[in-house]
Amino acid sequence: MVVLELTLSRGLIEPREIPDLVRAVESRVPAGGTEPVVVSGRLPVWAFAALAHLFHPRPWVGTFDPRLGGGVVVMSHDPSGPSVGDVVSTDGAAVVTVEF
Repeated sequence: MVVLELTLSRGLIEPREIPDLVRAVESRVPAGGTEPVVVSGRLPVWAFAALAHLFHPRPWVGTFDPRLGGGVVVMSHDPSGPSVGDVVSTDGAAVVTVEF
C-alpha cells in the first residue's frame, strides 16, 4: 500500500488547478500499479475525486480519515481485498509526500 500525503503550499486549491495537481501526483505515484493507494491531506472533495479517478487502475483506492485511524476504501477492483466502506490500517505503508 502507498499512502499519498498531499500538502497544499498555499493552503487552498482552485478547480482549474486539478490538471496540474494530477500531473504533480502522477510524477511521484504512477496511476497504474499493483499496490493500493490511500490519499491523505486537507483537500476539497472534488480534488479527492479527481485523484480517485487517477488511481482507478489500482486494486483499490482509499482516503485517509484521522478520526477513524485508517484509509476508508472508496473504490475497489480486488475481490479478495477490502470492500468499499472498509477502514484499512495504514501502519507500515510506504509514504509518498507531494507538496502542491
